Amino acid sequence: MPLNSTSTTSLPPEKLMERCCRTPWVSYLEPFRMAPGVYYVSGNDWVACYLIDTGDGLILIDTAMHETCYLMLESIRELGFDPMNIKKILLTHAHSDHMGAARTLKELTGAEIYLGKRDLFIVKERKDLILSDGFTCGDIDPDKIYSDNEPVRLGNITIHTISSPGHTPGCTSMMFDVADRNGKTYTCAIHGGVGLNTLSRKYLIENGLPLSLQQEFIDGLKKLDQLHVDICLPSHTNQVGMIPLISQVTDEFNPFLDETIWHELMQERIKRMEQMMIQENESVLE
Repeated sequence: MPLNSTSTTSLPPEKLMERCCRTPWVSYLEPFRMAPGVYYVSGNDWVACYLIDTGDGLILIDTAMHETCYLMLESIRELGFDPMNIKKILLTHAHSDHMGAARTLKELTGAEIYLGKRDLFIVKERKDLILSDGFTCGDIDPDKIYSDNEPVRLGNITIHTISSPGHTPGCTSMMFDVADRNGKTYTCAIHGGVGLNTLSRKYLIENGLPLSLQQEFIDGLKKLDQLHVDICLPSHTNQVGMIPLISQVTDEFNPFLDETIWHELMQERIKRMEQMMIQENESVLE
């Protein structure tokens, strides 16, 4: 599958956020099934949010922006689910495009909010690092902190979390199994954040973040690349060329069922990060 093949690829993150929040009729994307019981529900074609039907309540991975929350709620209803049945909101990291609607959804549903421990200082002390770009992002006080040794469980779903520092210090990846109507199981996974925009030497130094996040990011990618993943759930659609495949989804065929997609994404980001570090090191030596 070709990486980075959507029309939004060339736009910087702040422009993509503005596009989704200011002109939602341009970026709107209908909900669709990614895997058995797993649905894309963000209501926009940039930030990916996933609803998981556990048989005993719903889990939501990421919330997208506050300004697009109404589209997410309608997406969930369109699929036949009640947003009030959301029991857990799992945030991959503390950036506004992934947690902007968390406060709104918490107040609406009473769901528990989960966040990586190393991102607590962002939501409590360094809100400038949320990168809201002037858009709304309500304050949150997470109910639970991830532990790699303690899976998140609800109904028939067990989500294993994996600390994946880099894009933010507390960035968290997730893996879980789902079963189809015939009982065949598939492993789904989402990397908490593969963006390099917050990993440059310049960005890290200016924001008082450790340069070691660069190597932590690479180490995490290499670790995740060793895992078997049947269905890659990208945190942004333009990471894996998702949009062109949506129309191919049927009850009998799932174009996202392709174990190579996960490895291609991990390896592509390792290569890009290593190249950036080499270029930065050469610049420092000049």
